[in-house]
Amino acid sequence: MIKRVFLVTVCAAFLLNFLTGCYDSREIDDWAYVIAIGMDKGKTHALKITLKFAVPKNIGGAESKGQGGGGGDGSTTDITLESPTLFSGLNMANNIISRQINLFHAKVIVFSKELAEDEIFERMITAFPRTINVRPEVFILVARDSAEEYVKGIQLQFEVNPTKFYELAYTTSHYTGFIAPITLRDFILRLKSYDRQPVGILAGVSRYKSSEDFDPQRTTNLEKGRAFPLEGDYFAGDIPKVSENKTEVMGLAVFDGARMVGELDGAETGLYLMVTGEFRSAYMTHPDPLVENSYVILNVNQGRKPVHSVKMSDGKPEISVKIMLEADIQVIQSGKNYESLEMKPLLQRTYEKFLEEGITRFLYKTSEEFHSDICGFGKSLKKRFLTWKEWEEFNWLSRYKDASFSVEVELKIRRPGLIIRTVPIKSSEE
Repeated sequence: MIKRVFLVTVCAAFLLNFLTGCYDSREIDDWAYVIAIGMDKGKTHALKITLKFAVPKNIGGAESKGQGGGGGDGSTTDITLESPTLFSGLNMANNIISRQINLFHAKVIVFSKELAEDEIFERMITAFPRTINVRPEVFILVARDSAEEYVKGIQLQFEVNPTKFYELAYTTSHYTGFIAPITLRDFILRLKSYDRQPVGILAGVSRYKSSEDFDPQRTTNLEKGRAFPLEGDYFAGDIPKVSENKTEVMGLAVFDGARMVGELDGAETGLYLMVTGEFRSAYMTHPDPLVENSYVILNVNQGRKPVHSVKMSDGKPEISVKIMLEADIQVIQSGKNYESLEMKPLLQRTYEKFLEEGITRFLYKTSEEFHSDICGFGKSLKKRFLTWKEWEEFNWLSRYKDASFSVEVELKIRRPGLIIRTVPIKSSEE
């Protein structure tokens, strides 16, 4: 009997340990959830931090007001402060607000261009992988001006839940090709890599208050030898648009190691995606081969993954790239019958030449101007080395600036849309 009582007592004491599993639990509404982090250079400290919080109690009522977020309906709120580091800043913010700050649902980290070009950027970005509070899927942005202005300027127009906006806004590359969805994981892996350099999403705040203010000079078409800009010839902040949401993303910030060294516009970003095999689909405009001041628009898709080949000649890299694309005809402004068997090869070849010239120009920009292998050509050469030590000593990233390029584009037009033959429009004057 005594032995049975002893066993029951021991078992009960053991089971009591499992009843304390929730001693440190926290209710969901005890936390303050950060959805965006902005980081600028500070005045009183090294860092100025802007935190955008979701306000859960107001998100449910946003739908009835017809819009969400950005201060329009109170579904988000912001705080800006300065501190030596991000986490000391979080400690200061915790002393200001009533709830404990939680970064686990943060969707985006925005660095100012000024900070990204400074040597302290390395200390800032390398702090994130060590903490479990920030998910590796958070997007990395570089604001051309102020990260604070970008974070505070976001106005949600179609989303009730602000986190939904951040989940969708930075994956538009799947159907536009104007940005690349770069996450913290991508950035850190490239930062530590011997064969590829990092990039970040280029962000900005629109400078236009009215369509009358549009500036035709704030494009990149002239440096590409084109008289008129196409849809991707802009950097973030320069897009000719007027909208309630002043913020915009277009292009990429290019890094050499942990320092930003240049920018790519939206059109160049599409070419970057083609070269890296991350391109999916986008509408692309091209001057009509036969009719001046007229355009042909194709819906271009990646046919197969690109093929890269790298060889060394006299100590300099010679890089060959083959891009394979498919396309559907969307618009033929001139009325030329490019769907016909006789005319389609002409359209295909002119498009191929147009892309070959653009990709070649883009690649030489990365090597000669940026000295940064953002496309990862080093991977194609790395497999030729027997040991990791030999690859490290080869120092590919320092050799990339001397690279030469050969580009081939293969474009196949598969479908003409719902029209099988274009017939010119007739008028009484003809």
